[in-house]
Amino acid sequence: MQTALIEAAKLAPRWNPQLAALHTRELERGHCNRATLQVARKLVAYLLAVDKSGQPFQLRTSPLDQARLINQEAAATPAA
Repeated sequence: MQTALIEAAKLAPRWNPQLAALHTRELERGHCNRATLQVARKLVAYLLAVDKSGQPFQLRTSPLDQARLINQEAAATPAA
């Protein structure tokens, strides 16, 4: 199970901006393996929260992140 969790932690920053920020912060400190372990710990926290709540995982975003996403989608949509 540990191996699967570590492998997931290596890929998760590509898909989750919060995990990407955590990974980047640890990489800036110069700890590549520690960055992966921090992401793995955060994944465990996500798993435990989902198990406890009984609800599917939903990525929480700040209002600033939501505004950026809306702007990116608007820029990607061609004007008529």
